[in-house]
Amino acid sequence: MSKKLVAQGLEGLKVETAQRVSRIPRAADADRDPALPQQFQPAEPPAVVPALMPPAFETAALDGMDQDKQVETLEAAYWDADRAEVRSFQLAKMQGSVLKGELLQLLLDRRAHEHRGLTVGDYAETLGIKRQYVYDLIGAAQDIRALAPLIEETSTPVVASQAAVLAPLYRADPEAAGLVLQAAKDSGKLSAASLTEAAQELGLLPRAEVAQAPKPPLPPAPASISDATGRLAFADAYRVLAPKRIEQLVQEDAGAVLRQAEAIETEIAKIQRRVDAAKKAAQKALGSGA
Repeated sequence: MSKKLVAQGLEGLKVETAQRVSRIPRAADADRDPALPQQFQPAEPPAVVPALMPPAFETAALDGMDQDKQVETLEAAYWDADRAEVRSFQLAKMQGSVLKGELLQLLLDRRAHEHRGLTVGDYAETLGIKRQYVYDLIGAAQDIRALAPLIEETSTPVVASQAAVLAPLYRADPEAAGLVLQAAKDSGKLSAASLTEAAQELGLLPRAEVAQAPKPPLPPAPASISDATGRLAFADAYRVLAPKRIEQLVQEDAGAVLRQAEAIETEIAKIQRRVDAAKKAAQKALGSGA
């Protein structure tokens, strides 16, 4: 009997709940009444979880096409996927650069490194990055944030290297920067290089001078007779026979030193004979000239 009464009471409460108008303002989701117990609230709608995997290509779209048209359609789909991949990557890189750069700026503003007793470089290492990269990220975040209107207007995410080219142009002339961005996109590949080239084509950046290949060194001037004689007769032998070197070599292999000295002596004798012949020829020429 008591169970029946309880059941009737609950049923009556449900009816009353359905009919009543709460005097408490309804929540923002409108279907939930904060005045009612949890068990009488409507069920939460299931959360929408975005799919991570892309849908497969609908091969039915190829029905009725000839072979050439099928290939053309598939190739177009391939390049669409390629552009989507690049755009997704750039969007993630852009958002990451902005968020990390702005957070690093806040951390430096609040002297997070000093609170830890660290330099900026030491603090950067605790984050797994180099000191210079801290400032690179902060600069990239500032450049990208400055380009926000252009990025939103054109639905074109840019990465740090691209923003470094575009941001100064945008600060000087937003319309011109938009033309540069569109020209770079029209070239088929958006990159820092294509942006720079587009800006140069529009006369917004000076063209870099083409580096000339270094000229080969000039051959040394012919040596005088005396210089040549000195090198041939004495240079190598003089270095080899340096007292300190000979002292060291004798300790290592005295026999080798003796053989080398004898070989040098033989060469010097040959040179001396040629020197004598050269002197005679020169004296003869001088005598006949007199």
